[in-house]
Order: sequence, then structure tokens, then C-alpha cells
Amino acid sequence: MASRLEVSGLVFYFTSDTRALPSYGENVVAVVLGDELCRIPNYSHRVRAVFKCYGINPSLGIGAPALTRYQLLTLIHFGAHWVQRLPSLLNYYSHNIMAPFRKPTSQHIYDIPIGYGRQLDLPIKEFDARPYDVSFAGSVDHEAYRVWSPKFWLGTPKSLSRRQMITSVEQLIRQHPEYRVKLSVTSSFQASRTADVRAYSEELMDTKICLVPRGASLETFRFFEAMRYGCVVIAEALPSRWFYDGSPALQVSDWSVLPHLVPELLQGPNLEIKHQESLEWWRSKCSEVAVGTYMANVLNCGGEPKPK
Repeated sequence: MASRLEVSGLVFYFTSDTRALPSYGENVVAVVLGDELCRIPNYSHRVRAVFKCYGINPSLGIGAPALTRYQLLTLIHFGAHWVQRLPSLLNYYSHNIMAPFRKPTSQHIYDIPIGYGRQLDLPIKEFDARPYDVSFAGSVDHEAYRVWSPKFWLGTPKSLSRRQMITSVEQLIRQHPEYRVKLSVTSSFQASRTADVRAYSEELMDTKICLVPRGASLETFRFFEAMRYGCVVIAEALPSRWFYDGSPALQVSDWSVLPHLVPELLQGPNLEIKHQESLEWWRSKCSEVAVGTYMANVLNCGGEPKPK
């Protein structure tokens, strides 16, 4: 980004705080690296621009509401996030209403990818040389919930989704024992974060099709990690953001389709093409260079550049 900036004198804050910054002004740019609640930073009206992971527009991620346990929990989860997000929304609109009476400032907030979490910079392995046809590495439950917690009894959208995925993978293995499938399930999100990064990276690089279920949020590091290594991604519903829209990832609304979808991919003629599309999508949309270029273009032209 810095190498492409045509604007000088800018101050950048890389933060996870949506409440306050050390300073404000038309020369200040905030890069908000976390916040799954999709809150609008309180200071968005006081800085030149905000680049934000997870965005400010939450996505439900399901179709028409039904009385399934998963959809009911997803709606509850979504509603709880909206309640937590509401103060930031009210603050944003209160400043918009008062904007004509205040000193003009930018109120632009731009989505950026969350990127990869724990991943080595390995050379890309030839697709045909990858030993695993399908793999998943990660947790089912976000953490070990206490017996008195409703989440212990009801589950969460993440746990329900991932259990359904694992059930479908086990069915796939029974129907197609010739496929090489790798499941590495950890006890919690934190256990995944502290696992051996080399083992995780090498396993992903050895994978042709990577399963990317939702986590506590619809957005996960695994999506970007898999794209970076050229895996063919099967994911759940993705939010509408410029770095997801049109991606080569295959989006499913129900993991029960895996026993049918995976054989179609592995036996079809387009798997290698999807591999190349993943690598190109990472390079052109999600990589450090791509995101840095996007941010520089926004700051140089004073607004959202037209997508190419």
C-alpha cells in the first residue's frame, strides 16, 4: 500500500478497538483488524477512512427461515449480534444527521479480507501430487461450554454446521473408500490456534479439496488459507463483499450434499481449472499486494475504486 500511495502525511492505526483512536483528523486512517459483530467504529466520522475486517453489514447466511435447529440458532445468534451492534449503529446515524452542522469529514468505511491466520509461506505443490483428496482441520466446538450454559445443550451455529459436515464426510468415506480424506479435529478454537503451524500448513498444501465450514462468524481464516494454497474450496454461504463476490469457491447451503458433490469434482474435468482459479483469486483479490493496492487506490481517489 505504502509504495502505491500518492497521498502524503497520513497516519495509520492498526487496531481492534471500535471505540476510540489515539488521534483523529482528515489525515488519519484506521485499519480495524477484528470485530465479528460488524460494529460501526464510533470514530468513523472523525477520520479520513476506515478499512475493516468483517465489515459493517452482518449477513444471516441462511435462506428462508425454517424450523430446523440450525436455522433457529442462527437467527438467535444473528439477533444477539444485532443487539450488541445497535449502539454503534445509533451513534453512526446520529452523526450522519448532524453532519451538515459539523466540519466536513470522510465517513467512508471499506471492507478488507481477514486474510490467513496461521500459515507458512510454502511453495505451491503440484495439484496432482497432493495426497489428500479432501481435508478439514479445525475445531467443532468453539470452546468447552459449562453444563449450565445454554450452548452446552442447544449447541451453536458453528457446532451444528461442523457436526453435519463431519457426518457427511463420514458418509462420503463409507461410499468411496478409495478417496483419501483427512480430518484433523481439535478440541476448541484456541487449540487450533496453538497447534503446530507447520503440520497444519503442510496438510493444507497436500489437499485438493478443502472444506470451509462457518465458524463463530461466516468469515473464516481457512477460506483465505485454502485459496492461498490453491485448494478447491467448498464453503457455506459467504457475505457479499468485493473479495467474495464471484470467487471460485463452491458454496453449499447444506453439508449433506458432500457425498454427491465431491465425487462430481474429483471425477470431473474441471478440478485442475478450479485449482488455478483459486490461486488467481488469491493473487488478484485477497493477497497482501491486492489488498494493499485496493487500499492505496481508495485513498488516492478519495473513494471506492470501480472494480475491475
